[in-house]
Amino acid sequence: MAAHFAAWAAALSGDRQSARRWLPVIDAGQHDGHLPDGMRSLDFSAALLRGVYGFEGLRVMRDSAAKLEDDPASPWYALAQAALVFSLCMCAEPEAAAGPLEEAVGSEAALPLTRIVALSTVSLIAAETGMLAEADEFAQAARILALRDDFRPTPSASLAYVAAGAVYAAQGRLGEARSELEQALRSRRQIAGSSPWPTLRATLLLAQVQLDAGDQVAAAALAAEARGVLTALPDGAEAQRAQLEALDRQLAGPRQPVLLAGSLTEREVAVLRLLGSPLSLREIGVELYVSANTVKTHTQAIYRKLGVSARHDAVMQGNHLGIC
Repeated sequence: MAAHFAAWAAALSGDRQSARRWLPVIDAGQHDGHLPDGMRSLDFSAALLRGVYGFEGLRVMRDSAAKLEDDPASPWYALAQAALVFSLCMCAEPEAAAGPLEEAVGSEAALPLTRIVALSTVSLIAAETGMLAEADEFAQAARILALRDDFRPTPSASLAYVAAGAVYAAQGRLGEARSELEQALRSRRQIAGSSPWPTLRATLLLAQVQLDAGDQVAAAALAAEARGVLTALPDGAEAQRAQLEALDRQLAGPRQPVLLAGSLTEREVAVLRLLGSPLSLREIGVELYVSANTVKTHTQAIYRKLGVSARHDAVMQGNHLGIC
């Protein structure tokens, strides 16, 4: 029992090493009945801690979260579902998250911080799949909760800023995206030993935003930071490694001129170049490690900024401007 409380206290305070040290003790422990905080067993406590914090890698995080609470009346039910949804999001499996998403967001027993995590994760998945109106709605709902004075400095609440930053980035609003993501990272770095995965998500997003805004130095520094996390915790992080590799390729390539007014972001420039190829939008998404819906969103932004309405015209205008 003491190991249960010690592990959770360590995780909440950012003492990652102590939390990991206590986990095998919980695994080996025995206790009949529910724990004083309502968790149903020591096994559940260990699985929830692994599923929420992911200290042992994404694969363990996802597998632990998948076998958690199944009682909707439990205050831990929504947290277990939110943990599963976030782990599936990080493992690039958003289609598997539909059921747990509804449970995490709709649970009446959910604690406010749990709702912030759930709403933020729903927003991140919606932004990734090009559903920007829905993504914005969920991000704003998460931010309303996170802005409460008692939640603002917590790492869990910072996920609302990550979600808002992702929405702004997808909309091409780079200054606002940078502000939100920097706020998220400041909050998470106050407890540096907390779960590394939301921090990594924010770091990779901000690196792309900085690169799209033309700040290669800042983007390279953030890419190096992300690389350090992935080196220490590589298990199951294939999607994040692919994102980092795409960043590295962009950083290694030549800088391209962009429009002075209504300028294309660097990601939109990358999409525009590929629009001149025979690749479909889905195939362009595979090439850039994003969804087809995200490519469609970028393409619509390109058309608007270049004043065209067709793929061929966008490529012609790009050639004229020296972008392609």
